[in-house]
Amino acid sequence: MNALTGMWQNVPAASRDDLAGARRRLLDGMQARPALTTSRRRVVTAPRLLVAAGVAAAAVTAPLVAGGGTPAYAVTENPDGTITVALNEMRDPEGLRADLLAAGVTADVSFLAPHTRCADSRFEGADPSYGSRGHTEAQLRKGVEQWRSFAVARVVDVREIRIRPEFIRPGETLVLEFRDNQDARRPWRLGAWLAKAGSPVKPCTPVADAG
Repeated sequence: MNALTGMWQNVPAASRDDLAGARRRLLDGMQARPALTTSRRRVVTAPRLLVAAGVAAAAVTAPLVAGGGTPAYAVTENPDGTITVALNEMRDPEGLRADLLAAGVTADVSFLAPHTRCADSRFEGADPSYGSRGHTEAQLRKGVEQWRSFAVARVVDVREIRIRPEFIRPGETLVLEFRDNQDARRPWRLGAWLAKAGSPVKPCTPVADAG
């Protein structure tokens, strides 16, 4: 740095006559080559400016449209045969259903507003866990160990559930109901059941739920 400073300090200052001569030579050179100057000039009209701005905007927004941001969900098939669903945003239930089907699981997916649930009697459950409001607490505790609906899908992280396909029998449908919990630490609540083989699952009709 000191050497560079010395170099600049050792350059002699130009006189007034030197500057006037340099300006004259520059002007003479520009007048002597008009064709070259004209050929290199690029006129940008207003429409071209608008097109250029549009291209620049597209270049910025394209990655976001193409999925550059965080996806609403992700479906991962694990080496042990289980399936992990990471739910970052409650949208596109049909897309999630299609991806689960591609992973070998027939599912019905519903996203619900806070304090709502799907109306009862949408399907016939493969075990008593669905529509179990009429069972006593003792019956529920006894049945939990035997009901496959409680084992087939479980919440394993703040935004993840783990699906175990070995608990799904041929023809059964995994019914998943996600309800907005309005809490960043626990963004949604999950209801998961198995619909009996041959039992169609009716569309979800949201109803009020105080739970």
